[in-house]
Amino acid sequence: MNAPGPLERIAAAGAGLATSLAGGPAWSRRRRRALDTLASRGLPGRRDENWKYLDHARIAEYPFDAPPRAETDAAALATRLLAIEDAQRIVIADGRYEPRLSDSRIADGLEVVDIGALLERDPQAALAMLRAPGEDADDRFALLADAFAAGGILIRAAPGSVISGPIYLVHVATAAAPSVHQTRVVIEAGSGARITLFEHFIAFGGAASLGNLAAELTLGEAAVVTHLRLHEHSPNAAQIETWVARLAGGSRYEQHLLALGGRLVRSNLRLALEGRGTACRLDGLFLADGDRQVDLHTEVSHVGPATETVQDYRGIAAGRGRGAFNGKIVVQSTARGANASQSSRNLLLTPLAEINARPQLEIQVDEVQCRHGATTGTLDAEQLFYLVSRGLDPETARALLTFAFCRDVTGRLPLAPVRAAAESLLAASLPDRDLMRELG
Repeated sequence: MNAPGPLERIAAAGAGLATSLAGGPAWSRRRRRALDTLASRGLPGRRDENWKYLDHARIAEYPFDAPPRAETDAAALATRLLAIEDAQRIVIADGRYEPRLSDSRIADGLEVVDIGALLERDPQAALAMLRAPGEDADDRFALLADAFAAGGILIRAAPGSVISGPIYLVHVATAAAPSVHQTRVVIEAGSGARITLFEHFIAFGGAASLGNLAAELTLGEAAVVTHLRLHEHSPNAAQIETWVARLAGGSRYEQHLLALGGRLVRSNLRLALEGRGTACRLDGLFLADGDRQVDLHTEVSHVGPATETVQDYRGIAAGRGRGAFNGKIVVQSTARGANASQSSRNLLLTPLAEINARPQLEIQVDEVQCRHGATTGTLDAEQLFYLVSRGLDPETARALLTFAFCRDVTGRLPLAPVRAAAESLLAASLPDRDLMRELG
C-alpha cells in the first residue's frame, strides 16, 4: 500500500487541529473552510504552470502534521544574528512570536502585535486583520497556513512615522525532529511612513524542517518600505512563502531577496501597484548548488497610471542544483503611462546544473514602456582567457567572474552587515574560497 501523500496527511492532522488551535469557534470554521478549499484544489504539482519546475516529491517528504516545539537557545541564536546598528529585533521561532528573544523596546511610531496572543484574546480582531487566502490559484500554501498557523506577527508603522533603525525580523526553525511550521506575517506602513525591514531565515541542527509563510504587505499613500530578505537555512531545511502586497499612490517599495541556503526555497510574490505614481524595485539573487532547489515566482500588476517597476534577478547553479525564475508583469487597462522592465540573468557553473527563466508581459493598454529579457549560460570564454592570460589560474579566474556577476546585485544592498553576510555565503560556495573571502 502506498504511503499517504501530503494532502492526506494534512486532512488527517486538520481534523483535530482545526478545533484545538486558538481562536475559538469562528477560527475553527475559518480553518475548516481553508482545509476544504485546499482539499478541493489540491496542492500544486507539475501540471500547474507556475509550479512546474519544482520537485514536489521533495516537499512531500516533510511531515505535514503538528510540529514538535523545541526551546530556542538564546545563546545559540546570538551567534547566528548579524550585528546591525540600531536594529530592533523581533524573533519568530517555529511560527510563533518569541518576546523573550526579541527587543523589549518599541520604537516610536511602531506597533508590534503578537498574532498568537491576539487569536486567544480577540479572535474577531484577528479575523479582520488577516487576509483570508483563496482568491488566487497560487494561494494554496497560504490556505495551509490559514488552517494551521497558531501565531506570527503584525508590524505597523504609524502614518508619517520615520523608523530610524532597521526592523530585524528573525525566522528561526528550532525543531530537533522533522517538522512543518506555519507562520503569518502582516506589515503595514501608514501614509508617509518610512521603514527598513530585514528578514533573516535560519535553522538550527540538521532536522528536516519546512517553514510555510503567508505574509501581507500594505503601503499607504507616499509610504516607503525597503525590504531585505536573507535565506540562510541549514542543508535539510526548506521554506515556502506567499507574499501579497498592495501599494497605494506615490508609495515606494524596494525588495532585495537573497536565497543562499537551505534544501529548497519557493518564493511567491504577488504585488499590486494600485495608485498613481507607485513604484517598486525588485532585486533577487539565488544560489542552487549541490542538489539544492530555488524557485522564484513574481507577479506585478500595474493598476494605477504612471506606475513603475524595475526587476533584476540573477541565479547561479552548480553541481546538480536547480533554479527557476518565473516573472509576470501585467499592465492593466487603467495603467496608462506605466514603465516596467524585467531582467533575469543566470549562470551555470557545471554541466548538470539547471536554471529555467520565464519572463512574461501582459499589456492591456497603449502608451506604456515595457521590456523584459532573460539569459542563461556559462562563464564568458573570452573573459576567462583574458584573466588567465594575465596570470590567474583558471579556477581563480572562474571564481572571480562568478563573484563579479553576483556583486552587481549584492552591491545594491543598503545594509552593510547584510551585504557582507551574503557575500561571505557566496564566497564559501565558489571554487577559490580564500580569494573570495579576501575580495569580500
